Amino acid sequence: MTDSNKLQIIVYKDDRFQDKVDSISVPVNPARFSRKLNIRYNEEQEQGTHGSNPTFNKTPSEEIQLEFLFDGTGVISGKKNVRDEVAKFKEAVYNFDGEIHRPKFLKLLWGELSFNCVLKELKIDYTLFKPDGTALRAILSTKFVAVVEEELRAKKMRTSSPDLTHVRYVKEGDTLPLMTYRIYGNAALYIQVAKFNGISNFRNLTPNMRIVFPPLNP
Repeated sequence: MTDSNKLQIIVYKDDRFQDKVDSISVPVNPARFSRKLNIRYNEEQEQGTHGSNPTFNKTPSEEIQLEFLFDGTGVISGKKNVRDEVAKFKEAVYNFDGEIHRPKFLKLLWGELSFNCVLKELKIDYTLFKPDGTALRAILSTKFVAVVEEELRAKKMRTSSPDLTHVRYVKEGDTLPLMTYRIYGNAALYIQVAKFNGISNFRNLTPNMRIVFPPLNP
């Protein structure tokens, strides 16, 4: 069950955010959150020169940082087992999923915030205990990095061009001819792609397998 007034984390098995498997509400809304955006440049310059004219390299995915409070004293949100609540949180956002061979995809929802992402970092600080050592309070510091679906990213950046090198990761149902067609508009080029990547059996692709699509003439 989720509380519509609390920050919600919707859990998915796919990067198109269609195969929903779970949703959780955090026990206490964060007091604040921060969004980090970067632009990376190449800043190489010759020895003995002053300054440079940085050339654009790439725009890394946006990051969001959040802190979550888990309290078992009953003062804030009722008495709960803090370690159990932390374990549920980890299961949703951190643990490896054997079906998709990676942690799950996430959507953060809270007020005007709607953020498709994956967990990048999780730090757990236990700050209050019973005399027997049972945890009564924990602060979870998290970093989430944005996920942009491949087709949407190509439209935004206008980089869906056979003149550029592309890197793709195999997803369930992908075939090399299909992936090749998406890049070049010509599925027959899969033979050249297979040779470039050292793939001896193009029918034996595995999920999350990394494939480089070099510049080719379609």
